[in-house]
Amino acid sequence: MKRLILLTIAVCGLMVTTLGETVAQATTSKRVWTIEEIMSERLAPRAKKKPSYCQGGVFKPCVCAKDVPTVVQYRPAVKECGRKAAVILSGKYKDVFSVVVRDRENKDRWPPAGINGCTPYERDVLALLKCSAFKVQAIIPVENEAGDAEVHCLGASGYSTLFKRVTRMTAKLSDVPNSTNDPLARWCLAGPTKPLN
Repeated sequence: MKRLILLTIAVCGLMVTTLGETVAQATTSKRVWTIEEIMSERLAPRAKKKPSYCQGGVFKPCVCAKDVPTVVQYRPAVKECGRKAAVILSGKYKDVFSVVVRDRENKDRWPPAGINGCTPYERDVLALLKCSAFKVQAIIPVENEAGDAEVHCLGASGYSTLFKRVTRMTAKLSDVPNSTNDPLARWCLAGPTKPLN
């Protein structure tokens, strides 16, 4: 009987230890970056080559994640953005008109019901940025000796369920008034929880 009790205690202890290790691994895998870390991780420009395109289908394809210019970065959680996801743009993309993330259906407004207490009028008629997790909520300018940048803080963490279908970023390079032909750049992500560049 004593052996059975000791064996049960040992097995339970092993299960608790394993569960604790699993929880610890899940917590540590959800890294949060600081802007300083992101700037230090910025890659040197790659030699110019013709990029490959992915995720075509019904919508225009985006530049495959491996070919996205190194001046375009994505992080699923940035401390200065309230631990929410961010797109970091520098070089020729630093002063784009706007940037958003999108899902496989090319949606840039999510969730459909809105967030941040938005009313249907604010969400649908005014199309306020604060009503979508996929849109930029704040921009943080960064001065850096290796090149200035802008951190575009999004509306939710890349680790959240709101971002589970996010696959790409779209930047409007400039705004052409009264036109649907604004110049756009489309970049694929490696995944909503994975850093890019």
